This record gives sequence, C-alpha cells and structure tokens, in this order.
Amino acid sequence: MVRHQDMKSRAISDNTSIFLSEPSRVGVLSTLSSVEAEQDGDLNNIAALALSIADAGGTQISLVGAQRSRILSHAGTLGRANIWVVEANALAIAEPNCLVVLNAAEDVRFAEIDAVTHVPNLRFIAVAPICVSGACIGALTVMSEEPRTEFDPKQQGEFMQLAKLAGSLIELKRDSRQEHDVIATMHRDDDRRAMALEVGNVGSWVWDLRNGKFTGNRMAYEMLGLNPDSPVSGEDVFRAMHPADFPVMKSAFTRAMAQNQDYIGEFRASSSGQWLLGRGRIFERDAAGKPIVAVGVNIDITDTKNAAERTRFLLRELNHRVKNTLAMLQSLARQTLTRTSDPAEFMEAFSGRLRAISEAHTLLSDREWSGISLTDLITRQVEPYAVFDATQLELVGEDIVLPPDHALGLGIALHELATNAAKHGALSVAAGRVRIEWQVEIGLHESRVVIRWTESNGPRLIESGPRGLGARLIERSLDKILSSSVRLSYPESGMEALISMPIGDQSNPVAR
Repeated sequence: MVRHQDMKSRAISDNTSIFLSEPSRVGVLSTLSSVEAEQDGDLNNIAALALSIADAGGTQISLVGAQRSRILSHAGTLGRANIWVVEANALAIAEPNCLVVLNAAEDVRFAEIDAVTHVPNLRFIAVAPICVSGACIGALTVMSEEPRTEFDPKQQGEFMQLAKLAGSLIELKRDSRQEHDVIATMHRDDDRRAMALEVGNVGSWVWDLRNGKFTGNRMAYEMLGLNPDSPVSGEDVFRAMHPADFPVMKSAFTRAMAQNQDYIGEFRASSSGQWLLGRGRIFERDAAGKPIVAVGVNIDITDTKNAAERTRFLLRELNHRVKNTLAMLQSLARQTLTRTSDPAEFMEAFSGRLRAISEAHTLLSDREWSGISLTDLITRQVEPYAVFDATQLELVGEDIVLPPDHALGLGIALHELATNAAKHGALSVAAGRVRIEWQVEIGLHESRVVIRWTESNGPRLIESGPRGLGARLIERSLDKILSSSVRLSYPESGMEALISMPIGDQSNPVAR
C-alpha cells in the first residue's frame, strides 16, 4: 500500500514547490488572511453558479498555500474536499489555463488520486486558477465521482470567467478590509492622541478663517466654557476670554497672522478664571498667501501661575521676615552685651537665643511661612533641656497653628523659660517637672490662646533685685503682638508664667 505522505511527496514536483514559494505569490496570500472562510454570500453564489455550469457533484473555492488549502466556500453533495495536492499542481501546471482531469483513474498525473485527496472514487476534476494582483493564489474547482469524456470549451470558458470573477471579488474584499483596518487604525491613533491631550490638560483646535468656524477637542471647549454641540466661531472664542485679556490676545493673533509668525499668549477663561497658554500658527494659505486655516492648542497653566504667585508671595514674606529678624538680632545682641561683660558668657547667651530664632525660622520655612504647630514649637524649644528624663516635660492642650510673628515671639519666650529652668529651676534637678498647658478662649471680637508654664519639684526661685535680661526678654518677647501679655510669678512650688496673645482667624486646629 502506498502511504498518503509518500504519495503527497511524489505528487508535488520541484516546479510546483518553486511555484508555491514565489515571493510575489506568498506576499499576496499574506494579505488575504482577513478574508472570511465559508461566511461570504457572494463567494457562495459563485460556487453555486460553477456547480450549475459544470453539472458536477461538488465545487469549492480555495486559497492554495505552500502546505495546505484554505476553503473559502463550497457547494454540492461532496462537501469540502481535501484536494490540496491537485489544486497546487493545477496552479503550477495549468496557469493561467484550466486544468481538466476527465478520469483521474486513467490520468498518469493523478493515478493515485484517491490516496492523495482522501476523497474515494473522485474521478472528474476541473480546476481554474484564481488570481489576485497578478499572482495565482487560489482555485475554483468542480469535481464529480463519475468520469467524463469531455468538458466542452463553452463550459470551460464560463468556468474560467467565474474564476476571474472570484479573483476580482476576493481582491475587492481584501482591499475593503485593508481600507477598513487603516481607517480603524487612524481612529484608534486619533483617540490615543485625544486622550493624551486630555491627560495633559491640552485643548487642540482648528479655526477656518474663511467662514470663522472653530472646532476643537472636548478639552478645548471645556476650558473656554463653550458648548461643543452648538456652532462656535473664532469671535466666540475671543469673547470667552476674560475681558481684561481679550484685547491683548486678539491683537497678538492678528499680528501673528500678518507677520507669518506663531501666535502665543496667556489669558484667563472668563467662565472659570482658569489660566490658559494659547499657541497657534497658520496651517494653510490660499494662492495669494492669505491665511485660511489656523491650528493650535490651549494649555492649562493655572497651577503654574498659582505656583509663581505663591513664590512671589513667599519672597515678599521672606524679605519682610529677614528685616524683622535682623532688627530682632540687633536688639538681642545689644541687650545681651549690656548685661554681660564676659565675652564667653556673652557668646553662650547670645548663641542660645540665636538658636531659638533659628529653630522657629526652620519650622516656618518647612510650612512655607504659613505658621507653626504650637506643639512642634514647644518641643523644639523646651525638650532639649529636659536632660534627666523626657517625662520631666508635660504638654496639655489641643494643637493649633500659630501665625509667624506669634511663633517667633513665643519661641524666644519659651527659650528663655527653658534655659532659666535648666540653670536655676525645675529642669536643673532630676525630680523637677514642667507642665505647659494651653487652651483657646473664644471672645466676642477675637480669640486668644492662653499658655501656662508651671514648674514643680525644683529649687525655689525668689525674685530679688533688678530684673534679669532673661526675665525682661520673656516679658517683652511678644511686644510686637498687640494686646498680648506675659506675666511671671514665683510661688513656693516653682516659677510660673502666664502668656496670653490674640490669634484671630489665622490659627486653626492641626489636622490629626
């Protein structure tokens, strides 16, 4: 018995293999991968018409590859026939004519046709090549189990015409599919670009200067507060700008067109106050050089403008604070020097006070000069002096944010209280304790924060003689804060200080 694989190898000649591997043919076949198999009504009609013309038992339309055929349509009672070997040989031998096998059992080219095709008793076969773009890539085949004595020329001519029609139809469907794919790709790319523009807060637009029509992406309309469902003109766009910016922007656009330059400008949207950067250029001119189409983008720069304004505010605030700080340092240096004749003692006292101001400045800088957490300020100024045990310091109160001037003045007072306690008071012994308690008192016209400093279990301090510099600095630390006060007392339990200062609406509870 001759095996199918052996028969297949013997049936395909070298010339047929070369034909099936031709680059032009393989290239055309690769473009037909999108042609739907057995679902096309037009190809089914051609197959049925071929069956009628040939008066055969079955017909099929196939794309013939290098290893197998792909059946696109079939008709008749024989069903789909695996006759790739016959179709491949037919294309290589008969192109561009029709291959006719009247009796396969007697045709030496296909003497073992039953083994090759897996279709028992298949005798009559006629194959017409189907060509697309000049390359024969498929076959229109009619077949029957009964042998014939002839396939008359008229039938062959009509059969060949149907093959040509099938080729034209397949090519048309391929080109239509490719065009559809190209359009789909373009739409997909457009959607991606539109999404990228929206993610970047960019509105793109086109302005037809001939009729004044303005069109853009969704973001372009939203930025300007315009309705995309209604006709929009270029004048509508200018009127959508803030009245203060409209004249400048229109003048810039007119000047850019006249001088053949790019248009650029910053403006606010009247509807939202949103800051936009507009950029555009002439995309098309007529034969006389007159602009007819302009294209461009609007970019949301609100955050950038706000950041720039914030930076300018911080620079102004910093300039103000630096001047105040220098004046404060001069005063501290002068007062420290008048009370201290020893250079070493002066440096120690002055350096400590300088560090107190520096700590407050650091906290303010971290919060962009918007204020300081009262808890953070107390911790920075007092905690380093609780050298025996962290439990020497007790803080009681809901944290609030102090305005910058309040924080700087209070920082000096807390430093002086802490250094005095470390040298002479409760923080100078291990058993000593300092309790700092505060609360906000709501008043009719203003709110105040009241801070109580209470020392216990430390050496008793007795007020005697002239007021020391530390005590005077504590009492005068809040001189710049109107209606503030600092009172010191020296009960037997330990030194006490009562600090009261207005905070108005500038102070808020710290979010936990």
